[in-house]
Amino acid sequence: MRLTVDEIVETLKRSSLPNVIVEGVDDVMIYRWLEERMGICNANFFPCGGRTTLLNVYDRLSEFSHLKTAFLADRDMWLFTAIPAQYSNIIWTEGYSIENDLYADSTLENFLDRNEKAEHSLVLQSLIEWFAFEVEEFRSGRTVETSFHPNEIVPTGDTRISHRFIFNRGFVAPDNTTVNEIKANYQLKLRGHTIFQLLARYLSASKRKSKYSIKNLFEIALKSHETHRYMDRLKDEIERKLC
Repeated sequence: MRLTVDEIVETLKRSSLPNVIVEGVDDVMIYRWLEERMGICNANFFPCGGRTTLLNVYDRLSEFSHLKTAFLADRDMWLFTAIPAQYSNIIWTEGYSIENDLYADSTLENFLDRNEKAEHSLVLQSLIEWFAFEVEEFRSGRTVETSFHPNEIVPTGDTRISHRFIFNRGFVAPDNTTVNEIKANYQLKLRGHTIFQLLARYLSASKRKSKYSIKNLFEIALKSHETHRYMDRLKDEIERKLC
């Protein structure tokens, strides 16, 4: 059960520990890693159920000003415009989401074999084209839909966007400039959950002898490297606010 903004604010008013306010529980494994990485700060990670709720809680910061707090949020589509000035003190991910920051720090694509890598690259290009369309919709002030599973856009066994999806979504080919903007740094600019879902499409395939779920991939990405450029930046920003 998700707490309301009022309930979250009342909880924070009664708190004495430093708190890191985050969006949701879906990325709890990543938050726990950040918490362990911080060590002595002893901060409580507080998921509030989404970015809208997080921003509404931030707008009431004066009501719990006694408390050391850090707000951590995904840039989402603001990655392609700008962060509103009133939210400049929030810690924002480098990429579209915290999953992007994790993916960009990793070498997970090395788990793909040669054939998988070739097809993965083609499907990835199609997903980049779809996402470039969504970015252009956002920049034009129209409704954006980013939560599609890759299989809804490019069915398993295919490498191009399906005709059904094109019709149902009203997809039109985006400008090459937008496509290239995302392609040049897709690890950070293509929706992070989509990237992990695409990788898992191959690495958890039934024909594979060794299989990796998205949670497995999270754990590998978190634990297989001593240094994490983007994740460590988030940790350092949190520590500056709390410690």
